[in-house]
Amino acid sequence: MKRNPVLLLSVAIVSEVLGTTFMKLSEGFTRPMFGIVTAVCYILSFAMLTLALKDLSLGMAYGIWGGVGTFLTTLIGIIFWSDPFSIVVGIGMIAVVAGIALLSRGTQEAEEAELACKQG
Repeated sequence: MKRNPVLLLSVAIVSEVLGTTFMKLSEGFTRPMFGIVTAVCYILSFAMLTLALKDLSLGMAYGIWGGVGTFLTTLIGIIFWSDPFSIVVGIGMIAVVAGIALLSRGTQEAEEAELACKQG
C-alpha cells in the first residue's frame, strides 16, 4: 500500500495540536490523565511526521507542521481560553499562513526545476 505523505502530515499536525491542547488541560501535569494523553498525541505526531518525511522535503514538511500547528493552537487559545487577540495577533496569524503558502510554493517550484534538469 502506498503512503500518502499529505495524510500523514495532516495526522501529525492534528496530533500535535491535540497534544498541546491536552498539555494546557493537564495544568502543569497535575492532572495525570491529560498528561498521558499529551504524551500519546506527541508520540503519534512525531511518528507521523517521521513517516511523512520519507516523501516530503524537510523544510516544507516541518514548516507546514509548525506553522499550521501554531495557527491552530493560537486559534484554540483565543476561542477556548480567552487568550488575548489584537490586530497584531491577527496579522501574525495571517503572516504564518502566508509563510506556509510561500514555503510550499517555493519548494514545489524548486522540485519541478530539479526534475526538469534531470529530464532535459
